[in-house]
Amino acid sequence: MAAQKEDRRIRRTKRLLRQALAEIMNEKDFKDITVKEITDRADLNRGTFYFHYTDTYDLRNQIEDELVEELKEAIAEFQPEQAEFSLRPMLKKVFDYVLSQKFLFRTFFRSSSNSGLQNKVMAVVEENIDNARSELEVNESERSRKYHSRFMSSGVMGCVNLWLENSNEMAVDIIVDELDEMFQRILKGA
Repeated sequence: MAAQKEDRRIRRTKRLLRQALAEIMNEKDFKDITVKEITDRADLNRGTFYFHYTDTYDLRNQIEDELVEELKEAIAEFQPEQAEFSLRPMLKKVFDYVLSQKFLFRTFFRSSSNSGLQNKVMAVVEENIDNARSELEVNESERSRKYHSRFMSSGVMGCVNLWLENSNEMAVDIIVDELDEMFQRILKGA
């Protein structure tokens, strides 16, 4: 029972540090953020920070890695729908997950000193699109499939960014339907 309380406290501490970093990243460049600022904002002492992280870059990287792993879990069961060439289920999961972590994604994507999270998310999306295209046995060369998958994943990331910048002005289902329709045309060679 003591381990459960410790785990809960650790999760709470990490959540506070994560939130504090994101809030400060909205106020200033990441490179200018100090551990002291983060711990002051989180109302924790520096020793607690250093118990979990080596520096601000380690905190940021761990947040990114956690977001990417959670996204991978969210879309892990994605299977393309052969009859309709649909990527809709995967796209829906991507947008739903981004929406659930909107503050962090918006903050990290906006950070001028960091494109790491965007690149990591795009790699996950691209891998899933590439695997789907392979499973659908789309009639194309390996090279073409890779280029199409990169093009499609870049489009998803561009739309995610625009959607976040515009405070989710478009409903998830609408943007997912529009992306899926475009991708179906590409997959069918239309």
